[in-house]
Amino acid sequence: MVVLAKEVPDLEAMVKVTADGGALEVEKRRGLNFFDEIAVEAALKLEQSAGASVLAVSAGAGTGIEALRRALAMGSDAALLVDDPALEHADSLTVARALAAAARREGFDLVLAGKQATDDEAGLVGPMVAELLGVPCVTNIIGLQVEGDIARVTRETEAGRETLSVALPAVLTVEKGLAEPRVPAVMGVMKAMKAQIPRVTLAELGAEAQPPLTLAGYATAPARPPAKMLEGEPATVAVELARLLKEEAKVL
Repeated sequence: MVVLAKEVPDLEAMVKVTADGGALEVEKRRGLNFFDEIAVEAALKLEQSAGASVLAVSAGAGTGIEALRRALAMGSDAALLVDDPALEHADSLTVARALAAAARREGFDLVLAGKQATDDEAGLVGPMVAELLGVPCVTNIIGLQVEGDIARVTRETEAGRETLSVALPAVLTVEKGLAEPRVPAVMGVMKAMKAQIPRVTLAELGAEAQPPLTLAGYATAPARPPAKMLEGEPATVAVELARLLKEEAKVL
């Protein structure tokens, strides 16, 4: 099994827009993407039941080691970092090309990934990797069982819950609720800190970077207006609320 592990800023890290709006200043606190942690945990549970091995793969330009060390500390058998200058501020397609090439080179029966990353919230890399590898993809799964070369998955949709059977190899992206990520043991953390994680470049994988997209800029979100509290009898409040929604908010 290959698990795609993205390194992202800590959810509590401070983020500021630069004065010219051309970049972000992000506090240097980084770790494994929350949804990818769930993917690692799901892979480890499958490893116990099916006897497979787990390889964590990350891609970045000088980043990714912290994410991979977390995956190793949790129990992943091995890790691989695609480290290339072309991955600096790369778009989702370039990252997907790097990860797909790594998975193809290492070999896989199943690729697991978080449904999205907590920094860009794009949710594009997993399905792109599946397309590049030419295998089926199911997104946002909350249940997973593997029997032989078939994965039986459950996912939430707007119409309700659905269960699908998918032939392996395949790419699955995971949603909160599939598994509860374990807290690594101290010995696991120490072992991960000492691990020598191999690195490869895009050229070594035979992958090419997508021409970078032009960034228009960043802007700080406007402050929310103060809340308006309505008091009085329910019937009177309901009438006033309807008036405000129609005349001020203009949503009715």
